[in-house]
Amino acid sequence: MNVYNIHFIMKIIDKTKEISRAIKQAKRKIFIIFLALIVIIIGLVLVLSKEAAKYSLKEAIFYYKAENENSKLFYIDMGKEPRYLTILPSEEINPGSYKVPKHTYISHNGKFLIYFERVGEVPIGMVSDEENLMAYRIFYKPKYLDLKNDSIKNIEQNIDSGSLVFSPDDKEIAWVLSVEESTVEELEENEKKRGVWLSNPDGANARQLAILDEKVVLLQRWSNNYIYFWGIQGTGHYSLGKINIKTGQVEYAQPKYCLENLINCQNFRFSSSGELLVYEAGLAEENGKNIRLFIESFDGKKSWQILVANYISDRLWLPNEERIIYTEQVTAPKVGLREKIHLVNFKTSEDKEIYSGNYISQIFPDASNKYLYFLEKETDEKFNLVELNIEENKVKIIDSGQYNQLMIFSGI
Repeated sequence: MNVYNIHFIMKIIDKTKEISRAIKQAKRKIFIIFLALIVIIIGLVLVLSKEAAKYSLKEAIFYYKAENENSKLFYIDMGKEPRYLTILPSEEINPGSYKVPKHTYISHNGKFLIYFERVGEVPIGMVSDEENLMAYRIFYKPKYLDLKNDSIKNIEQNIDSGSLVFSPDDKEIAWVLSVEESTVEELEENEKKRGVWLSNPDGANARQLAILDEKVVLLQRWSNNYIYFWGIQGTGHYSLGKINIKTGQVEYAQPKYCLENLINCQNFRFSSSGELLVYEAGLAEENGKNIRLFIESFDGKKSWQILVANYISDRLWLPNEERIIYTEQVTAPKVGLREKIHLVNFKTSEDKEIYSGNYISQIFPDASNKYLYFLEKETDEKFNLVELNIEENKVKIIDSGQYNQLMIFSGI
């Protein structure tokens, strides 16, 4: 083989190696690009799923935490860690002193909420001359917040901030028209009646549904074709009823153990369907008048008594309507006041103590019937937002702050 042939063969070998290196480099680049695409796709899926979860909050619990003039809104979904949603203005109670927004109502699907922004106050009279305490009437302006795009707009309706309910499909709200009178006594003196109205959640298409003789109307539930309410007819006189949303007709109920005008009953709570309610009744017994806890159907055909030994401070339904929660206040030696949370299956009459704590308030169950969320006092300046796993009896502190800087609520 001559020198020329050897040189030619070497050039071919070098060229082959160069091509091989180029192919390897190309494969490496393609592999890197492929990995990068996979990472991007996974990231997009996670982000999109996170955003989708953020706005599919049908089963979530919400809470505010005030930080000076701003209140941060968080949600907790099925026992997971709290996640931040947005910021709303805090309510200024004194110059430089703030608390969370007092009146907030969220849709069942968790996509939007209605909150009331404090816009002014006027004095209405002295509560105590000795302590120089003045009572004020607070004025609020309703606002509509779309949580998906974080947009806020005014609701141009004169809505009483004390109660508001969403329709089951969240397409409408029911509310009470506000009045100039500030107290039940003023309402009685002026023979005022209260109007219940319907509208879109943003206040559009408002129409009057019914006029009630009640001086105060506290809307409780909107279920199927009825809106259930608890009313105050006068000082110490109460009422329970439901309004047919198609006809505006009002139907009243008188629970079995309540006297006329329900003067011996208080603290009514309707279940999610509205067909069951829990209430307290003062009964005259051999050893004096005692407060008893009852569950009853709206039509009065079913009734159960829950035996409670001490003072009741809270009572609420679990979403499945098979169990209720109540808190019992007891005084323990060397400890002082304690509150015990009871879980009651009213059909089996099982009453189980599931937690004992200190000054428990704002109790809310989640949609799974598995978790309870509430505030518990640790010190005068520190309250904990607690998560309780009902079945496993596990407790976790979610957040902490002063009492007026935390508020729990839900659309369940």
